[in-house]
Amino acid sequence: MKHYISYAALGAALMAQPVFAQDVTLQFWDNQQTESGLSDVQKAAVDRFMAENPDIAIEVTTIPYPEYQQRLLTAVQGGNAPDIATLDQIWLGAFAEAKAVVDLSDRAAEAGLTRDQFFGGAWDSAVYEDALYGMPFNVDVWQFSFFNQDLLDAAGVSSADLSTFEGLRAAAEKMTGDGKFGVGLFGHAGEDTVAVMNSFIFSNGGEVLASDGSCALNQPEAVEALAYVQDLAQFAPNGILSASSGDMRELFLNGSLAIEFWPALEQPTLKSSEINWGFVNGTAPEGKTPVGTFGGWNLAMFESSEHKDAAWRFMQFLVSEEVNGDVVDLIPANTNAAETFLAANREGPDQIMAHLNNAKPRPLSARYLEIADVQMRLYQDVLSGTNAQEAADTACGEIDAIN
Repeated sequence: MKHYISYAALGAALMAQPVFAQDVTLQFWDNQQTESGLSDVQKAAVDRFMAENPDIAIEVTTIPYPEYQQRLLTAVQGGNAPDIATLDQIWLGAFAEAKAVVDLSDRAAEAGLTRDQFFGGAWDSAVYEDALYGMPFNVDVWQFSFFNQDLLDAAGVSSADLSTFEGLRAAAEKMTGDGKFGVGLFGHAGEDTVAVMNSFIFSNGGEVLASDGSCALNQPEAVEALAYVQDLAQFAPNGILSASSGDMRELFLNGSLAIEFWPALEQPTLKSSEINWGFVNGTAPEGKTPVGTFGGWNLAMFESSEHKDAAWRFMQFLVSEEVNGDVVDLIPANTNAAETFLAANREGPDQIMAHLNNAKPRPLSARYLEIADVQMRLYQDVLSGTNAQEAADTACGEIDAIN
């Protein structure tokens, strides 16, 4: 579905940018947020653009997530790439390696856009081989541990216990039985599985890839986390190898699951339910800080664009403090915009901000999707009972051969 929009310069700072002698039309591709294409907040922004400035027209094309990446790849190969697109964080490395997107390092520096204006992990997800190939747009974290307070109370469990590996394991055991389950672990071959399992590894001080690009999943910190999750799985519902986060949400909403692992995006659904819920910021061993896995989208400009100056002005508009919170369905990547957005739209905004500031991105590799496939097999092996060290050694052999 397509919408035609325009936008104004952003005040005095952007008035100094080049003035276009004739109308410019930019092609902007975005992930489809709703059946109609754009979300309500995006439509409001579209109206604002049209009212403010007729100089630059923005033609928006929204594409469902399952087909989005392939559509972009086909467009790049056919010489029909858009001027700007939102890219899933995990896609950026491949587009940067292919030289399909523009290095924005100099433009960002000239505009005074720096890492400290955004969540650090979100900014890092746009940096490939020391160059900035995107602007952080929106974010969330896997995982927050959402809990059913009534089930905790019935088992005599304090929500504070859920923040540590030791406390979560003990609580899960107490809350499992009589048709109820302690934890909503899931292990289907999906990116939500990878993100949640990564968060356990990150929280124990582990990594997926070391700084030299080699696999780190067979190092002690990662293996300890994998062994921990393997033990925790006995308190999860049956059939988790084919279950997704969506399946666990259904069990949580029907009152049979005490804890589910989800991003903050779950809150609107929970607010409309009858569940007496709360959340903690993931879980880590005693004395360590829980570290979540970033998810989200970056804005990228394509090398084939004939209107790079106009495209850059539009990108600055979208990530500015004044606008970023009005054009996202997740959480704004601009930290000042995020504080305002969370205060208005989420419970526990300060708690969420803390977890966002601690979160880490998934590895920014041109071969990420292949690496993720190996991780999915690893996590399924571990959840099936395979020795964690042996499974991780096998996975690292495969990842090092890829990377």
